[in-house]
Amino acid sequence: MKIQKSTMKHLRLGALLLAALLLFSTAVFAAGQTATQSEYTAAGATSFVFTAAGITVNEGTYSGYKIDGTSLTIKEAGTYILSGACEDGSIVIKKNVTGVTLVLNGLTLTASATAPLTCNKGSEVKIVAAAGTVNHLADDKYNNDDIYTDAALYPDIENAVIKCKDGANVTLCGSGTLSVTANGKNGVKGGADLYEEDADGNATDTLLSTASLTIRDLTLNITATVGDGLKADKELNILSGNVTVSAADDGVKCDYVMNIGADGTAGPTVNVVKSKEGIEAATLNIYSGNITVNATDDGVNAANSDLTNYSFAYNQYGGSVYINVTAGDGVDSNGAINLCGGTLEVYAPSQGDGDPLDAETGTNFKGATVLAVGHLGMMQGYTADTPYLTFDSTTGMMGGRMGGFGGAQTALVSAGGSFQITDEKGTVLYEAKAVRNASYILFASPALTSGASYTLKVGSETAATATAGTTSVGGMGMGNMGGRQGQFPGGTQGQMPAEGQFPGANQGRMPGGRQGQRPTEGQFPGGEQRQAPIDGQFPGGEQGQAPIDGQFPGGEQGQFPRPADGQMQSGGLTSDVEVTPSAPAATAPSAPSTDIQIPTPSAQPTAPGANAPKTSDGTVGGKQNGGKTEASAQSRESEKTPAAGGETAAQQPSSESNHVGGESAKDAKTSQKTEEKTNPSQSGAADAKSAPKTEQKSNWFFNILDAIGNFFKSLFGRK
Repeated sequence: MKIQKSTMKHLRLGALLLAALLLFSTAVFAAGQTATQSEYTAAGATSFVFTAAGITVNEGTYSGYKIDGTSLTIKEAGTYILSGACEDGSIVIKKNVTGVTLVLNGLTLTASATAPLTCNKGSEVKIVAAAGTVNHLADDKYNNDDIYTDAALYPDIENAVIKCKDGANVTLCGSGTLSVTANGKNGVKGGADLYEEDADGNATDTLLSTASLTIRDLTLNITATVGDGLKADKELNILSGNVTVSAADDGVKCDYVMNIGADGTAGPTVNVVKSKEGIEAATLNIYSGNITVNATDDGVNAANSDLTNYSFAYNQYGGSVYINVTAGDGVDSNGAINLCGGTLEVYAPSQGDGDPLDAETGTNFKGATVLAVGHLGMMQGYTADTPYLTFDSTTGMMGGRMGGFGGAQTALVSAGGSFQITDEKGTVLYEAKAVRNASYILFASPALTSGASYTLKVGSETAATATAGTTSVGGMGMGNMGGRQGQFPGGTQGQMPAEGQFPGANQGRMPGGRQGQRPTEGQFPGGEQRQAPIDGQFPGGEQGQAPIDGQFPGGEQGQFPRPADGQMQSGGLTSDVEVTPSAPAATAPSAPSTDIQIPTPSAQPTAPGANAPKTSDGTVGGKQNGGKTEASAQSRESEKTPAAGGETAAQQPSSESNHVGGESAKDAKTSQKTEEKTNPSQSGAADAKSAPKTEQKSNWFFNILDAIGNFFKSLFGRK
């Protein structure tokens, strides 16, 4: 058949118009597709309506299902639309069934002692919340085999509201809303990879199916009253949508890899409203999105205690992350923290054992804008391609963590107060509001210039200045100054010295004496455990006895004083509790530590096996006079009448303790007057000149001891 040229021309024109129309419709569909168009096709779908009495069905193309009362089992691929309400119902996808789409079209479903929705091993399921609908899934308290362990009574426990078993690939999506309430254990749970099993049911090395749990587009609200909110064993992807989690334990967790957002996208909004640890994965990658984390322990954690020889990492390539923790670390990685893009704002505790950034192998500034606020704890290792700077209010001899050895940390910013970081021209580079009092601020940004000076402004006042740089620094743990809370130089990371131990010395001894051995006369005290030092030593008392006046301050034998909780010896910040913006800033307490245990006046111990008695002020063999000890032969033999001389308890400064050696200052003064009346030859400076010649010859030794004592007094703040 011959086609005329005019007809051919019209056919060509029609084909061109049709092609253009197809291209246009494809572009429009891709740009503004709805959940109904993109996620499922309603034509031919089989519909189910849940009621208290059972499940009604409207047959469609797909018939691979089974109904048993209020339980629905899907056995074949297809699209199934679910609606209605039931207080004791369930949906189960059979093992290895793929190509299943479940459309939640206004479904409210609660299950008793099991999961409302279970995707069995090796299954492939897409769960769609239909546009404009709100859907509710919940379990009860019996869905927890940690508590209800009798399998005969509770055979179907799944420990989650939506349970995705090993090898299952499950996607939660749609433009509707899905609310999950976990009263048993976890909210949504993804599985691990599935391996072939042998005859005994043990996994072999043959991989059958990898597992993943993916969330996109959906508005997902999870409340877990007992366990974790959103959890996966192998892989968790939160690509878009709105995810809100409130959990009694971890908020969002994956044992291996978690990806939040994707390159070139706006990403999801993830809000962990409440949790112990906010977001945790062995490898956590953040590409885009807005993430908010509130936690009572670590905010974001790159960790898995079950893995060894694993390169743990927190990697941020984009997005905006805001973290607020009341204890623990803001970002804690058992490997590295790599900050390559986006914005990270962290508020860690103002005191205690928690850092804004804590990385085992170092924190790397590589393009992200970072604000880390808290207190100066264990100095972390930093490497920087992006300039960074720090503002630090730590003062004192050794600085370090709150409650550590020496130093004080005062607030740079106060709870609820706004602050700014400005350049030399006064241009504001970053502005924020403090969650709580903070004495340490780190700021990294591509907007900084290495070598330039920057200012921390609180209101209109200049709080501190600092110079930006890219110098790499190492951490300061493991016994270095400024180490973990309560650490002394030479001590173990995060530890106080062992009982009776001084920095660099063995347990139970001062430098110069062996453990358990009585030192010779004139030696620094070590003595046997629970034994009073011999005459001529620094006074010690029995182990666990409150120190006497003039002694090293502190509690148990050989210990330095421990300040009150969260307080430095010279003050420090007072509270980790978040304060509302209108509340005044916390102030440092002026009261002394309450950790030192003072014995009652009636508890004046007598050291067993001592060569000389303790006097009313607790010294051994007589009162100290100019750095030496004096006592008559009569007092040594009777072990009842103390020698007098030197400063009495009543003459001590008012800042000293009111109890000395088990007596009050008033009792000590009365005792001294009685002693002067009954033993006049033992009181007064004149009698001191009649001391034995051997004692006078050893004045040089006591002068040395006196100098050493004064040194230690000045070192530890005694006056």
